[in-house]
Amino acid sequence: MKTARLTRALALLTCLLTAAPVLAEDELRSAYRSSVSTTLAASVGAFDSVLGHALNGYGKVRLNSKGLFVATQAPGSAPRMWWALEAREYHGSTSGRKIDVLLGIERPIGTGTRLGFATGYGVAELDTGRDVRTQTFSFAPYVETSLTDHIGLKAWAALARPDYRLGSSPRSAWRTAAGLNASGNYELRRMDISGAAGLSLSQQSSSGIGEVSAWQVGKLSASLRTRATLRLERNFRPYFELGYKYGTWVDAGNSGETHAPSLKTGLSWSHKKRSFTMSLIGTQVFDPVQPLVLNTRYSIRF
Repeated sequence: MKTARLTRALALLTCLLTAAPVLAEDELRSAYRSSVSTTLAASVGAFDSVLGHALNGYGKVRLNSKGLFVATQAPGSAPRMWWALEAREYHGSTSGRKIDVLLGIERPIGTGTRLGFATGYGVAELDTGRDVRTQTFSFAPYVETSLTDHIGLKAWAALARPDYRLGSSPRSAWRTAAGLNASGNYELRRMDISGAAGLSLSQQSSSGIGEVSAWQVGKLSASLRTRATLRLERNFRPYFELGYKYGTWVDAGNSGETHAPSLKTGLSWSHKKRSFTMSLIGTQVFDPVQPLVLNTRYSIRF
């Protein structure tokens, strides 16, 4: 009887000792991959946001919920430098913060074309089941040009070297990303018709850590948007907008895709350096689970 109990206890102990490394490996894999996915999305989002603003014109200062953008004062025909800071906080299964600092210089090339170069440095401290610290160095050329009087093109491409540290285990990776956006605007008698098409993609090859083998993660997203804006008196501009976004991702052999139609209507007003916008996001028309969202914004340019 005692021999049978001892045998069962030894068998249970053997199972526990065998399962412990497997659980630890799964935990490490989950933490590492969550940190890669989070920092990849944040870095690409920072470049897309900051370079998108830099290519929208010669605004000198922008301050919003994401961060700060500051540029040297220069006419449209002269070179300029700019600096940007973006910060993101995460709550939930992944918690922590990530900060990106970008520095760029650009100059006009010919008529209707500007060419620039940006460099970035990002740091993150995340809790994805384990404490993860990362730092990333990035380099990105970008260009903006007018194809016709009504159609413009903006593009950027980035190469980055992120380093990850999980406890005392350092690992590095290579990351590539790019963004392309085409936009058009046509004026009718009492209405402006505008539209945009965007494409962004990113890929990262990450080295293994411990028993976790190396793997690749990639993302692609495409968007279409069209807007009709009425030109009324006193600078009031009511508008109606339709859009569609498509995304696909691949992560260590797993893959998926997303579809997101959108509907928005609103009103904008501007006077000198002041502007006010109000928008109602009605995506609920396509997806009843989505809420109606009302946004307002007042801004001053200086």
